[in-house]
Amino acid sequence: MHRVFVFLSLLLSLTVSAQTYRYSTSFVVSQRNFCDTIPIDVVDGHAVVTVMMDHEPMRMMIDTGSAQGMVFSNRMPAYWKELGNIISHDANNHTDTVKVLQLPPFKLGKNTISGYVATVMPRATISDRWDAIIGFDLFNKGLKAKIDTQNKVLILTDRKKMFDTESGYELKYKLKWFVPYIMVSPFIRHTDEVLFDTGATPLYEMNKQSFDTHAYKSKNVGSQVEDRTQGSAAIGGHSVEQSDEVVLLHLNRLEWNGFEFKDVRALTTQGSSRIGAAVMDYAAVVINPFKKKIKLQPYSSCDSVHVGNKMFGTAFVPINGRPAVGLIFETSDAYRQGLRQGDIIESIDGEKMYTFRDFTRFPFVKGRKHKFVVVDTEGNRKELMVER
Repeated sequence: MHRVFVFLSLLLSLTVSAQTYRYSTSFVVSQRNFCDTIPIDVVDGHAVVTVMMDHEPMRMMIDTGSAQGMVFSNRMPAYWKELGNIISHDANNHTDTVKVLQLPPFKLGKNTISGYVATVMPRATISDRWDAIIGFDLFNKGLKAKIDTQNKVLILTDRKKMFDTESGYELKYKLKWFVPYIMVSPFIRHTDEVLFDTGATPLYEMNKQSFDTHAYKSKNVGSQVEDRTQGSAAIGGHSVEQSDEVVLLHLNRLEWNGFEFKDVRALTTQGSSRIGAAVMDYAAVVINPFKKKIKLQPYSSCDSVHVGNKMFGTAFVPINGRPAVGLIFETSDAYRQGLRQGDIIESIDGEKMYTFRDFTRFPFVKGRKHKFVVVDTEGNRKELMVER
């Protein structure tokens, strides 16, 4: 049975569109020649580290798809230094002008980080799962890292040869807009350039234009299409994805330099193709900025893993601040119950949904049917039983 799902994978990815900054993005790490093991939490599949800033704990999600750190306008630190504005673009390639500031010094493990730069984003639309973002610049400026969500640790070091002799499956990355892009193979004899984005949720998403190009070249690609629909599913830092055809893929395998993820379902998107945080469900990740490489260290000793992920049938997005159906597949149970694209969610189990945040905070119970009251695009009110 298809599940109802809030599609969060593109929420926070933000890159700077200029190749040069008008301000310094350098930061200072208090220790030298160190190797620090820092506990992390795993929140909805994402790695979240708690730092101390202004004598207060701040939960920061590690987002390699973001060029810099981020703070939310409703969770600003007590003190900061404003640096100016930049033009940024989100995961849907929409641009906006955002404020940039220098955060006060904060404690990350045994180190004090001083001069760290962050962009200011509007009030968090989705939820309160974390307070801020650590971007790829933490590593890109010269810190190697291993992110291990199975053991819930972040190992951070400035030692250039650390982790080099450890086994794993390594890929070279290229920096584009200060974030890492790698090459993976979604289909046999086909490669796809993807953003390595731990701020995204799904294991894999494929750019729609890239998919169309591959499908034109090979019938094998078309045979791995499970469903198609029209709609929008991705929520960017500045925008909701425009309505377009979305393809549900059922990949035989997704290859990362000899390591295979088998039986993978994925969606097409208007933004960049990407590998998301779900990769850390199966392997620790080593980031080496000195050699510009990312290494997977599978938790098992095998050279492949069966994923078998179930894909959602419905995606919800904010429309004028209200929760609405942005995308729905006709094969989903929710569609059979009468839910349609554009429906606005008024209440769930009698609880009013005034904002999209109300929707994301609702305590859905997996496997249970909830009573949805919705208003369709013609103003008609409907009552539906939908399973989360």
